[in-house]
Amino acid sequence: MIKILEDREKRYEEILSLIKQSRGTVLCAKINYPGTNKNTKHSQKAFCILRKEIYNEFKKSIIKEKLLNGYDGESMLLIIDLPEEEVKKRSIFLELNHPLGRIFDIDVYDKNGEPLSRKQFGFSERQCIVCNRSARECIINKSHSIDEVIEIINNAVEEYGEGYEK
Repeated sequence: MIKILEDREKRYEEILSLIKQSRGTVLCAKINYPGTNKNTKHSQKAFCILRKEIYNEFKKSIIKEKLLNGYDGESMLLIIDLPEEEVKKRSIFLELNHPLGRIFDIDVYDKNGEPLSRKQFGFSERQCIVCNRSARECIINKSHSIDEVIEIINNAVEEYGEGYEK
């Protein structure tokens, strides 16, 4: 668990570095995958799908990309030549409308290194992938076992990713 937290800290340092050097909006995309093993075949397949979707959404505006991989799983950092509000709205749309959107974790950062929130744009918190209540509430209350959540995620990835190869 400590290595996962260390990787998250390293990623945030990379984000701050990109913000300092950029003339665009910084986006970080990764997969919300529970448990201590963030590098399963399902999480990796889901990340490939997410990466493809991000490219499709922002391909004409990507200035720079950096891929990271560690104990916290795979992630991509992008500098995008669009206003941060537009990048966030388009990211929320992807999270809400893609079949795997609930496991997509797309953060957009302001110039101070703070992530923009869904609430700022009139959207509710993320929903739990198991029961549709607030994901935060279910995590705090431990409403579902990690195995149950992983099984639902893996099944969704398998169903969506039929025939999809890395």
